[in-house]
Amino acid sequence: MKSFFPTFFASCLGVFAAFALCIFILIGMGISGMAKSDTYSDNSILKLKLEDFIPEKTDNINQEPTDLLQSSPDAIGLTRILKLLDAASKDKKIKGILIENNFVGVGQASLLSLMEGLAKFKESGKFIYSYADSHSQSSYMLCSVADSMFINPQGGVDLKGYGASIPFLKNMLDKIGVEMNIFYAGNFKSATEPFRLTEMSDFNKLQTRTFLEDMKSIMVEQISKNRNLSPEKIETIIEGMEGRTAKKALENGLVDALFYKDQLDDFLRNKLGVKEGKKLKTVTLSKYNTLADIDDDGGEKDKIAIIHAEGEIIYGSDDSGVISEKKYISMLTKIRNDKNIKAVVLRVNSPGGNAFTSDVIWRELERIKEAGKPVIASFGDYAASGGYYIAAGADRIVAQPNTLTGSIGVFMMFPNATKLLNDKIGVRFDTVKTNEFATGFSPMINLSDKEKALLQESTMEIYDLFIDRVSKGRKLSVDSTKVIAQGRVWTGRAAQKIGLVDELGNLDDAIRIAAEKAGIEKYKTVDYPFLKDDFMTTIIREIQKGNGEDDVMSLFSTKAERKMLDQYKQFKAIMRLQEPTARLPYIFSFD
Repeated sequence: MKSFFPTFFASCLGVFAAFALCIFILIGMGISGMAKSDTYSDNSILKLKLEDFIPEKTDNINQEPTDLLQSSPDAIGLTRILKLLDAASKDKKIKGILIENNFVGVGQASLLSLMEGLAKFKESGKFIYSYADSHSQSSYMLCSVADSMFINPQGGVDLKGYGASIPFLKNMLDKIGVEMNIFYAGNFKSATEPFRLTEMSDFNKLQTRTFLEDMKSIMVEQISKNRNLSPEKIETIIEGMEGRTAKKALENGLVDALFYKDQLDDFLRNKLGVKEGKKLKTVTLSKYNTLADIDDDGGEKDKIAIIHAEGEIIYGSDDSGVISEKKYISMLTKIRNDKNIKAVVLRVNSPGGNAFTSDVIWRELERIKEAGKPVIASFGDYAASGGYYIAAGADRIVAQPNTLTGSIGVFMMFPNATKLLNDKIGVRFDTVKTNEFATGFSPMINLSDKEKALLQESTMEIYDLFIDRVSKGRKLSVDSTKVIAQGRVWTGRAAQKIGLVDELGNLDDAIRIAAEKAGIEKYKTVDYPFLKDDFMTTIIREIQKGNGEDDVMSLFSTKAERKMLDQYKQFKAIMRLQEPTARLPYIFSFD
């Protein structure tokens, strides 16, 4: 009897979980059944809505199972989207593209890649139109590639230039009694400034203004080319926010017509020869992703590995959308030992992170080079700090003009909460120790001068190693590397001028260089890392793909999963009953 209640409540929890799963699966299957379609029609328009975050590699993003019921089955990656655009350009059923964006969920370098893919699509002779209720600046830049741009009569274009607003926390920390012990290397390493200053340093203002001006210049160049407006005209529009209303946007040549949605539909019907009142045939990018005829496998023996290094660099993590030695070391070792892989393209889209993890990944990439396989780095939106570290030894580095890169510096922060504890809430710590550093570095105890010296020394050691990695990888002297390092952030265009980047281009350019260096003409590409969903995510993904109940149920393989499945079946049986019934409410299990 002693163990009855724990067992009883544990059983109740299991039953409750099974009930929740039952509802979850039935709702999911209902949604899937309503949405399921296995084809698309002739004379169709491919509709693009690129407002969600776009990872480099499909599904390489942290996503909870509940998120999947609210969004598309896949977080379609940038590389996949570009392949879909290429497939659509050759697809006889697809007559053109309609981009419906108010804002975008990607960085500036990804915008350029998407614009390049769209421009390539236009070479097929098919149309691209865009429609928005109103445009953010980045959305407008992307959609400017369209043949014609339409906007709601009550909308506008938020073309205003680039700016940065940074919150500073030092005064708040002072008020609550927390001091940040900060150790850093590099005058431009600004990540610590909000905790030690009350405004931006002159170094930070200089680097931020410089890269923002360069990014604005790139934006103006792109819009000028796409909209046939002079750079001077665009500057005037930006200075006066002359696109702030739809009427002003039209007067200044930013858009081609002011349409309500029904007027847009009439325009498209006329374009496609569809009778008035007839429904337009469209296919979403998510649906096209499941139906497009794309041969990803190829038949070639030789391979180029595309390693997607995106997200924060975090020690010991198993999560998707982050870079960790736990996931990447074994993967890189397999790539090194695979005789069919002739070259590697390291696709970096990371602001950096853990120094230890950065170094061990750098080491494994060096071992791949030692095995005779060229390593080419390709930069996305960011390849900064640890993101640059892992790529520093690459044989060639390719970046987009507006990639943010560099930030070759190191920092460490350690909070001191003694004033908060002592003066604010009345908690004091006392210690007894056998050696000077025996209690470790604690936020509850003031750091001694020796402890601070040790932390600064550790910071400088990592910085010196970082400088050495860059110096040798980029074939620069240590002194010249220190000059362009200092934690400073550069655009890809500026980084090329100082030797941190070899050439400007996209992922395809990096793949081409890798093939040339490997001496291969025919090859297929293989994307890494291979992603594995957790159990619940797999269940929901299968439901969204429209698979039947038997297919979904077959995924329950472990003892715990089978037990949950049994309980689900019991609930399903009960839910089917629509008349008076005499039966147990549960099937009791005795272990």
